Amino acid sequence: MMGSFWKIVVVVAVVAIAWFGWRWFQRWEKERREIADRRGAEDTVRRQRGRADEVQVEELTKCRACGAFVAKGARACGKPGCPLPG
Repeated sequence: MMGSFWKIVVVVAVVAIAWFGWRWFQRWEKERREIADRRGAEDTVRRQRGRADEVQVEELTKCRACGAFVAKGARACGKPGCPLPG
């Protein structure tokens, strides 16, 4: 009778060790993925900063009605005589 008690204790101990080991592994894996995601996000930000240094210039034209410089694809300003399409 006493031998079966210790078998049960050992089985419970093995199951507990396996359970807590699995939980520890899952937590470790999650932290590893989060660190990799953060590194990936930091790399993306660095690449975007590098692209931000490249200035994009758009040609502007002077509106004959109001004298303001506007982009070629801009809409009419609403003033009478504005040559831009509305």
